[in-house]
Amino acid sequence: MSGEFLKAGVADPPARVTVQAVRRERARRRAAAIAVAAAVAAGMAGCTGNPSVVVSPAASAAPVPCRPGWSAASGAVPAGDHEDLLVAIAGSASDDLWAVGDRYPDPRHVFPLFEHWDGHRWSYSAGAPLAGRQAFLTGVAAAAPDDVWAVGYFAPGRRAPEGPLIEHWNGRAWSLRPTKALAGWHGALVQTLASVAVLAPDDVWLLGHGVSHFRPFDVFLHWTGASWQVIPGPGISTRVGSAWMQALGADRLGRLWAVGGSVRGNGEAGVPAGGIVEQWNGRHWEVRRAAAWRKPLTLVAPVAPGDIWAVTGGGFTIAGGGYGVSPVQVLHWNGSSWRGALSLGGASSVVPTGLVAVSADDAYLTGQHAAGRPFIDHWNGTRWRSLPLGPARRAQGQGSAVLTVSSGGSIAALVTRGMTDRANFLWLACRR
Repeated sequence: MSGEFLKAGVADPPARVTVQAVRRERARRRAAAIAVAAAVAAGMAGCTGNPSVVVSPAASAAPVPCRPGWSAASGAVPAGDHEDLLVAIAGSASDDLWAVGDRYPDPRHVFPLFEHWDGHRWSYSAGAPLAGRQAFLTGVAAAAPDDVWAVGYFAPGRRAPEGPLIEHWNGRAWSLRPTKALAGWHGALVQTLASVAVLAPDDVWLLGHGVSHFRPFDVFLHWTGASWQVIPGPGISTRVGSAWMQALGADRLGRLWAVGGSVRGNGEAGVPAGGIVEQWNGRHWEVRRAAAWRKPLTLVAPVAPGDIWAVTGGGFTIAGGGYGVSPVQVLHWNGSSWRGALSLGGASSVVPTGLVAVSADDAYLTGQHAAGRPFIDHWNGTRWRSLPLGPARRAQGQGSAVLTVSSGGSIAALVTRGMTDRANFLWLACRR
């Protein structure tokens, strides 16, 4: 289950390398960690702080009823951590959620962070042993309590370059899945994994990024239950510039979609251009040219071929660079055209972090305002409404995400308090 508007407003023009405050801070921390990682011997990481599982998630004796609304609970991280950041959440039920991100035992080291919610409390796992290497997580998806996938990338070290990271939860432990299929693929270097969608235990899809001859490219990985297949993207060409997909999603019929965008020019001279939609047709990925948009698309929540929600604007990343794209809007695709459904303002004032849709009249968007205050907006088929934040109102969130957590359509949103007070504010909308 993967995840990821009536008046189109006029807002700020695209800004070059103007990533919003929260993502700018996150990128700064990651850049600092990578820079230090390259200078520190890999063995030091094992000495400073990626302990094995501290609290293993245990199956509840009985199903925990889904209690709608907000709950606040202490996050589960090792005592003494310098900083922790949750960036994505997924689950198979309202009492079986995984939140993933990064933990910094000290300012010089970063490791994957896994937290599990069993309906009562959060517990901590360090994930699979990584042989001392430092790494970041970018996404997570769950098909069942014993079938959860998390993706990200290794930080470059003294002995190893940046590279993709895949971990799998089998109900008892996290294990590292090999990425040999990506090693030297067509002479290109696949560096990161950005998104994951799980349709079945033998039908898992990942979106990866790489660079070949100094140009970025997309690549998709498909797990068949026995092996990985590497499937290239459509090879979008631009006369001057680059294109990169940002997010991967599956609709309720199992069709796969990816969204992203292009940039005219390169580096600081680049200007964000159009939005791109791709679809898997069963044989290869193809560009849906009729679904192109004026600005890059950064989040997607497909329901059906004629019912797709997406976000345009916000933080658009390509080959390690970042662009702030304005205005930030939620769009709806009806099968023939996009409709601007909600305008949120300029890229410097709001950060969209999560999008999920159950139907054309039931969609949710999470994010943060520039000052860090979280928000959840809901579309009920008639209008958008901001949901009460409850105890999360006092949080200056460092990360939030939203998702469908069960086949019945239950929704969960997570807001984290931040560096010093690591409280997790979990919101549930239950459907039985």
